[in-house]
Amino acid sequence: MGETKNPLDDQQRVLALTGTPAPVVAALGAAFRAATQPSAPRLNELAGVVPRAGYETPDQVMNLVREGVKTYTDVLRAAGVKPE
Repeated sequence: MGETKNPLDDQQRVLALTGTPAPVVAALGAAFRAATQPSAPRLNELAGVVPRAGYETPDQVMNLVREGVKTYTDVLRAAGVKPE
């Protein structure tokens, strides 16, 4: 069996509700990075993942999330799963 691509397998993200003020999102992002950066290299090593380049900004991460939602929506529809 071939390897499948999971677009969300090596990403950790913090999401906020639509409409959250940009300064709040920026502050949350800064706090998250400050809290995780010191241990990130070791945690990545333990998890066996390598962060993908190109996902450093909130916009880049949201594009990844949107792609993942589309991918999984397509998979679920193809499998005949209906929203409830």
